[in-house]
Amino acid sequence: MPPRSRELIEPRRWVSGATESIAGLCQFVLLLRLGATLMLVVAAVLIDPEPGRLLLGTLVAAGVTAVELTVLVRRPVSVVHRWGFVTVELAAGAAIVALMQGGPVFFSFSCGSAAVAGVVAGARAWPVWVAQTVAAYAVVAWIIRLDDVPAALAVYLSGVPTLYVLTGLAAATARTAVLRHVHLARSALDAIERSAVAAERTRLARELHDSVEKTLRGISLAASTLPEALARRPQLAAGLARTVAEGARTAADEARELLGMLRADDLDATLAQAMENACQDWSARTGLPVSTDLTDVAAGLPVRHEVLRIVREALGNVHRHARASRAWVDLTVDGSRLRLTIRDDGQGFTVPGDLTDLSADGHYGLVGMAERAQQIGGRLRVWSGPDLGTVGGTQVVLWAPTGTSDAFDASAVPGAPGDRAGA
Repeated sequence: MPPRSRELIEPRRWVSGATESIAGLCQFVLLLRLGATLMLVVAAVLIDPEPGRLLLGTLVAAGVTAVELTVLVRRPVSVVHRWGFVTVELAAGAAIVALMQGGPVFFSFSCGSAAVAGVVAGARAWPVWVAQTVAAYAVVAWIIRLDDVPAALAVYLSGVPTLYVLTGLAAATARTAVLRHVHLARSALDAIERSAVAAERTRLARELHDSVEKTLRGISLAASTLPEALARRPQLAAGLARTVAEGARTAADEARELLGMLRADDLDATLAQAMENACQDWSARTGLPVSTDLTDVAAGLPVRHEVLRIVREALGNVHRHARASRAWVDLTVDGSRLRLTIRDDGQGFTVPGDLTDLSADGHYGLVGMAERAQQIGGRLRVWSGPDLGTVGGTQVVLWAPTGTSDAFDASAVPGAPGDRAGA
């Protein structure tokens, strides 16, 4: 038995999904039986000169069905009380046959009862189907002997009871299919949730590694040499102490910025809106003006996250190192590719042939941005100082897929692998 099927056995363990699906299937069967019964009654009333008993039996069948439907609609979990439903169905069937002494309403109702038993109890309802079949054969025999039924009609009536087993088996099969579908759907959802949790953990680990962890490592290195320097070179010790203090403040700022980003990224906002908010936040904190020209881009969530991080990191570098008086941020899109440009009018610097060379000097910002670009299948280039001639400053350009299409070739962007400023 699939694990989810146990939800239908123990009411206290029911979980929305399988139970509600079975309740919905049971409602469908009841509605189908009610419709079939009413259609039979209309036809029988037109034929039967004394429809009194027919209408009374119909009233019982319709009343019981309406009550069951109401219970299932208001409280779907009640479907787990399968033997309660079966008992009500059998009792109603007995009442109808007592009132009508057989007839179309009885056969229609009891056939529906077999289906209800199959839905709520599955194949375990076989004793119910057997009992119904035996009882129906007894009623058919009694009708044939009592009313002098024509031979053709007698043959027809004799075949009706066999429908109970077939109807019950069909309903039980439908129940199994529904439970299997729900189980598979839940397994897929569980896998998606696990994957999302793992991706989020990986992202948080990378964020911590790229920001706070690197700064703390630098603080630890400076602090480890402090005791020896304090004893032999007091001047160096003073410098190291300032480095430790500055590093601690930077780590605190990075931790605060990281937490702020995790809380502040409004996923309802477009990438352009989120980027504009990030730029204005940076401008308010640093006092440096920033001009933006941002095109709305439909980007996937991973791309959106990394692009925003690159913008924040690049603007952070402008504030910390560039000595700039202004910054510019542009975002454009060309088909399935976006282009992000962050530039400033600062002092610039000499860009090494390989950005990873910056790591040796303890500068991880550009390296982290390049790694983020690679994470989303994009490419990052940096021009600065002599690269920009009289314009001066620093310009960081990111080309990346929007994340909504696979049709992006990183090698097609300017600055193919091998360019000294590319990564």
